[in-house]
Amino acid sequence: MPDYVQRTDRPAMSEWIEQMAAHFEASEGMPLIAGRVLAFLLVCDPPERTAAELSLALAASTGSISTNVRLLMRLGVVSKTTRQGREAALYRVEEDRWPELVRHRMQRVTGLEELTAAGLRMFSGQGERARRLRTVHEFYQWLAGEMPDLWRRWEREGKPKLRF
Repeated sequence: MPDYVQRTDRPAMSEWIEQMAAHFEASEGMPLIAGRVLAFLLVCDPPERTAAELSLALAASTGSISTNVRLLMRLGVVSKTTRQGREAALYRVEEDRWPELVRHRMQRVTGLEELTAAGLRMFSGQGERARRLRTVHEFYQWLAGEMPDLWRRWEREGKPKLRF
């Protein structure tokens, strides 16, 4: 096997990739193979891989790799590059885009504040239904209020400093 094809047959690495894939499946609704590709691309060395190399490393069909790489590209966390003299495209994780992915997801979550507010207007004065909805609305209202400060704090303090 060529040196550049890093496999996941080390038990600890394989287990970590599976844990990451399971997390992405549960929290993001991402297919397991997409989570495996994402996890592998986060830690592989060198950081770029062809679909064939991903297929070999993850013991998955090239068709499945291709489908799931396209999904990850649509999410903005994986990019595709080509190089003159190479037929196959190379894929890599875009770790710098991760905060933007999370910000987008959080905006969708906090967007529920508007929907719960509309529900409160519709069910105003209807006792238990309004109370349950108000409880949920107040949480989303709080969360939406916290998000701008959280992102400003990330910009100020959280950006990674190169540590090796």
